[in-house]
Amino acid sequence: MKVMIFSHESDLDGLYSAAIGLIRYPQAATVFLGYGQESFQKMANFIYSATHFSKERGLVIIADLGLNDDLIETCRQVFSDTQRNGWKILWVDHHPWSQAAMDSVRQFAELVLDSSGTKCAADLMYEKLLPENSLASKLAGMAHTMDFFTKDQYLTPITELIKYYQTLPDYYERLSILARKSAKGILWDVEMHDDYAKYAKLRDDAKVQALSTIQIRTVGDIKVAFVQSSPYLQSSLFAEDVFAATGSDLVMFYSSKGRVSIRRSSGRISCRQVALNLHEGGGHDYAAGAVFQSDPADVQSVIAELESAVAKAINVQISKQP
Repeated sequence: MKVMIFSHESDLDGLYSAAIGLIRYPQAATVFLGYGQESFQKMANFIYSATHFSKERGLVIIADLGLNDDLIETCRQVFSDTQRNGWKILWVDHHPWSQAAMDSVRQFAELVLDSSGTKCAADLMYEKLLPENSLASKLAGMAHTMDFFTKDQYLTPITELIKYYQTLPDYYERLSILARKSAKGILWDVEMHDDYAKYAKLRDDAKVQALSTIQIRTVGDIKVAFVQSSPYLQSSLFAEDVFAATGSDLVMFYSSKGRVSIRRSSGRISCRQVALNLHEGGGHDYAAGAVFQSDPADVQSVIAELESAVAKAINVQISKQP
C-alpha cells in the first residue's frame, strides 16, 4: 500500500509525528510543510499527483497541521478527488479547529483531534497508530516535553538542529533523514553532532544581534517585547532568554520574511488570539504564528501592526507613542 505522510516542518512534534508514522508504515514518503496557503496548495498538489494518476490505492496521513477556515476549500477540492480514487485520509492534529473546518474534513477523512489542550500531535499519532509500541511511546513523550515545555526529561538539541537545517538548501531531504533515523531509534549520532557544532556558533552570534533589537511596549497591562529574529534562532528556546532579560509577558519575533512567532511567559494572554488578528494566524494559547503585512524593512510599521494585534486580542485602545 502506498502511504504519504505530511507533517509540520518546524518542530520536534512534527518530526516525531512523521517518525511514528514511519514506524507503522516504513514504505511511506514524507513531506514536511509549514502553514499558509502556499504550503497547503503544495500539499494538495502532492496528493493530487499521487492519487489521481496512479491505479494503486493508499493512505494519506496529515499530522500536526491545523486547518484554518480560509484553507477549507483547498482541502475540500483535493480530498474529494482523493476519496473518489479510492484513497483513505487520516488527519491527526492538536490545534484548535472551527466547527466548519471539522465538518468539512470529516466528509472525506478520519479526523483525530485533541480538544483537551493536553496532547501534542505525536501523542495522538502514537495512540492512533501504535498504542503498544515502546519506541513510538518514547518519541511521543519527547515531543510532548518539547511542545509543552515541561522540562521533565532530557532532550537532545534536535529541535535546534531542525532550525539549522531550515537554512540549508537540502532542508527537506535532511528532515526526512532525521525522521527515518528517529523511526529506527537513532536520536543522535556523529553527523548530527557535527552539524550542531556548526550551528551553535551561528546561533550564539544571532542571539547577540537579536537581543540588541528588543523594543518594549505596554499594551493595556501586557508587557510586550518585539524582537527582530534570525533564521538561526528557535523561537520557544530563545523566548526564555528574552523573558529573562525583559520580564515581558509576551514576545513577538518578527522576521525579514514577513512572519511572526508569538510566545508568552504566563497565562495572562493567549498567543493564538493575538495571531488571529494577523494574516494566516493560528496556533495555541502558549505559542502561535502569523504573517504580517508591513514591509519587514520598516521596523516601526511592523511593530505598530503587531502591537495592534495584541491590543485587539485584549480589547484595548493603543495610545500614540511620543
